[in-house]
Amino acid sequence: MTTHGRSWWWLISFSMGCVLSSVQGWAQSSTAQISLSLTVQSSINLVFNNNAAVGSTGFCPLNNAGTNNVGLDLGSASFVGGSDSLACVAYSHVGGSVYQVSSAFDVVVTKSNSTSLNYRLAAEISTAPPANVTWLVSGVTMTNTAFTQLDAADSYSAAVTKAVQVQVKNNVAPQVLQETVTFLATAN
Repeated sequence: MTTHGRSWWWLISFSMGCVLSSVQGWAQSSTAQISLSLTVQSSINLVFNNNAAVGSTGFCPLNNAGTNNVGLDLGSASFVGGSDSLACVAYSHVGGSVYQVSSAFDVVVTKSNSTSLNYRLAAEISTAPPANVTWLVSGVTMTNTAFTQLDAADSYSAAVTKAVQVQVKNNVAPQVLQETVTFLATAN
C-alpha cells in the first residue's frame, strides 16, 4: 500500500507541478515597438460668402455661398436707359461711352498648421474678354495671362469684401458675357 500510496503522491505532485507551470505561462508578456513618422502639411482654405449687405444695391446673392465654387448673376444691362435687370447690381456710367455693372461679396481665407501671419490675394480671368469689355476685381483690371495681385497682406479668418466689375463700351454687340474668375490666396 505504501508503494501504491507513493504513486498517488507522485501523481498528485506531478499534476500540481503541471498546473503551476501553466499558471506561470499565463503571466508571461512581451513588448514590441513601432516607429512612426507623419508630415503635417500646412494649408489655407478660401471660400466666398455673401456680404452682410446682400440683396441691397451692389451686393447680389452668390449661388453656393460658403464654398470655393460659387456663381454670381449680374443680370442684363444696357447703355441706353442706364439700368440693369437686377436691383442688387450696381450700375454706373464710366465716362461718356462705357457702363459698368458690379456686385460685391466676401472672401474668407483660413489657415491650418501654419505660422503664416497673413496672405496675398490675386485673381485671374479664364479667357480674354471680347473687344471693348473689361473685367475688374475691386478696380484692378484682370487678364487671362497671369494672376494679378489684389492685396499684399490680408488677415486670416477676416471677411475681405471684393467687387467683380464688368465695363462695357456702348458699341459692344448684344451677347452674353460669361467669365470665370479664379482667386488665389498665397501664405506670406
